[in-house]
Amino acid sequence: MLGATGHVGRAVANTLLAAGQPVTVVTRNPQKAQAWRHKGASAAVADVLDTPALAAVFKTVTRVFLLNPPANVAGDTDTEERRSVQSILAALEGVSLEKIVLQSTYGAQPGPHCGDLGVLHEFEEGALALGAPLCCVRAAYYMSNWVPLAKQAKETGVLSTLLPVDQKVPMVAPDDVGVLGAQLLMSSVEETGLYACEGRHTYSPRDVAAAFTQVFGRAIQATSIPKADWLAYYRQHGFSQQAARSYAHMTELFLEQPYDHSAPLHKGPTDLEAYFRSVFTG
Repeated sequence: MLGATGHVGRAVANTLLAAGQPVTVVTRNPQKAQAWRHKGASAAVADVLDTPALAAVFKTVTRVFLLNPPANVAGDTDTEERRSVQSILAALEGVSLEKIVLQSTYGAQPGPHCGDLGVLHEFEEGALALGAPLCCVRAAYYMSNWVPLAKQAKETGVLSTLLPVDQKVPMVAPDDVGVLGAQLLMSSVEETGLYACEGRHTYSPRDVAAAFTQVFGRAIQATSIPKADWLAYYRQHGFSQQAARSYAHMTELFLEQPYDHSAPLHKGPTDLEAYFRSVFTG
């Protein structure tokens, strides 16, 4: 499986191990590989862009969980993320698999410069063309996306966001997505298609600020950054010009259609405040 060192992939691997399933994780970090071995998994050290090495790992397993790693936002994210998608798909060519589970996103759609929405749509289509039974898990907005903003919010009392402060959107805890991914990986090969995953409630940035207020014990208010300032916001946070434009377009599309009605809906149990407490207070 790919992505075991991230939020969702880690939850997939842990769920499989807890169920007594054999797990092989792929990571380019030898230390992280060893840590997974200590937990009872097999681990292969390989870069996702090393297609032959990846293919050699895929040939040793019967089912795979696929997750495309995010590219460095200081570079050309559209190009780099498509490179890794093509490497993964090329490594799967000719490999006989019982089942593939692929991690995707709400709003996945064709488009060259709309961040994950376009990249993961191409990933879905490429995996489907392989011919193996396929499940695509389209996840709502990750609750973990708010974590990098918490430090400044705690210090200043202000949560700045590109989203309108009162617009409620589906959000989900990464672990809940990982549990669904693991369940689909273990389920019958007849269980295929698209699956949507979100939390039990929708939330607005004002709700996020209220949850931060409860967790951190200080008043935090949400404020919305005007659309005209989105590019400058991304650039100030280390994004290249190309990445800033792509992410701004992705944000615009996300706000226009945050829901995904095309797939059976799975609702994870974790609410927003509980998620933040697990992250910030253990």
